[in-house]
Amino acid sequence: MDVMEQAGALKERLVAFALSPRFARELDRAFASIDPGGLVEDETTASMIVDHFALQYRLADGDTVIDRFLRANRDLSEQQRALLLGWKDVVEGVFEVSGKDQEAMVLFNLVDELTYRARSNLGMAALSAIDEGMFLICRLVPLGDDWMISANISVFPADARDQMLSQAAETGLRHPALVFRNQEKLALARRLLAEQREVFLDLYGAEHIVVPADELRSRLDAFWRALAERAEPGAATALPPYAEPDAMEYAETVAIHFDPETGVSLYFDFGLLEELFANPLLINRRRYRDLLTSYLRADDISPAAIRLLTEPDPHNAGIVFRKLLKKKDFSWPEDGEPLLRRYKPGYFETPRLPTTVPVGTTMAEHLRARDRPAPPPQA
Repeated sequence: MDVMEQAGALKERLVAFALSPRFARELDRAFASIDPGGLVEDETTASMIVDHFALQYRLADGDTVIDRFLRANRDLSEQQRALLLGWKDVVEGVFEVSGKDQEAMVLFNLVDELTYRARSNLGMAALSAIDEGMFLICRLVPLGDDWMISANISVFPADARDQMLSQAAETGLRHPALVFRNQEKLALARRLLAEQREVFLDLYGAEHIVVPADELRSRLDAFWRALAERAEPGAATALPPYAEPDAMEYAETVAIHFDPETGVSLYFDFGLLEELFANPLLINRRRYRDLLTSYLRADDISPAAIRLLTEPDPHNAGIVFRKLLKKKDFSWPEDGEPLLRRYKPGYFETPRLPTTVPVGTTMAEHLRARDRPAPPPQA
C-alpha cells in the first residue's frame, strides 16, 4: 500500500471515529459555532466542518479527535502515527490551479501566496473536470513532500478571479495565521509592526494610552494619518473604515494599546480597572469585581491587558486577585502568569501574530480597483 492509499484509508477511519456517538455533543457544538441557525445543507460546507472537527477542533479537555484516535488505536505503526499528527497542520485557502503534474494538481494559494502539489485519495479521475486557471476553495493536509485534499472542494471557473481574490483577502484579514504560513510575509509583517510601533510611541509617548471612549475614533485616525505621513509625506491620506465597537455603548474609557507582537488592541472601561489596581478595596464593589472577572475570563481579551494593569504595582495586584479569587496566599509575581495561562490558554498555545497582514502586488492592485469609487455617469 503506497502512502496515498494508506492516507486515504486512515482518513476514512478517522472521520468515522469523529462521527461516532462518543463525540455527538461536541460535533453538535462545532456545527452550532459555525452555523448558529442550523441551516447547513450544502454537502461541501458540512464536509469542511466535519474535517475541521476531526483534525483541529479542541475538545473540552484540550485534546483533538486525532489525539483520541491515536490512544484508541495503539496498533498503528510509527509511520501512520506521524502521518496523523501531521494532519493537525491544515492549509486552508483559495487556490488557483496552475497545472497538473502526473497524479497531482499544482495549486497556488491566493491567501498565503505559496504553491502546493496536491493529490486526491480518489485519484486524478476525481479531478478530471478541473482545468488550469480554475479556482478551488479547499483544505489540504501534509502527505510526505506533497499534500492531500482533505475534504470536499468548491470549484469556481477562471472568470471568477475577482471574486476569488476578494474571498482570499477577506480570509487573510479574518485569519492572519493562514497568511503567515508564508514566512516571508510574517517577517515583512513584523518589520511593518516595528515601524508602526515607532509612530505610535512618537505620537503618544507610550505603548498604551487611556482616553474617554468618545475620543477613540479621533485618536485612531490621528495614528493612521501619522502612519500615512511617514510612508508618503505630503500625500493625501485615505483613512481605513471605522466601525464603532459594540462596547462603545456602555464604556466610559478605552485603552489603546500598541502590543509590539500583534499591533493595536482596544480594552474598554480600562480606566475603571486602573482605579481598582490603585485602590484594591474597590474590589468589594460589584462593578469593579464583575469587570475584572470579564477581563480574566473573556477569550477575546489578551493577557497583555491584565499585565498592563498589574505592572505598576504587583503588590496591589496580589491584593486584588486574593480577594477576587478568595485565595489568601495568592501572590501576583509568583502566581500571576500561571493564572493567565489557566484562564487564557489559547494565547499561549499558538504564536502571537501581527494583525497587520501584508498583501502581494496582484492582491493590492485588485483591492485598489475594487474599492476605487465608480466614475460619475456621462451626461
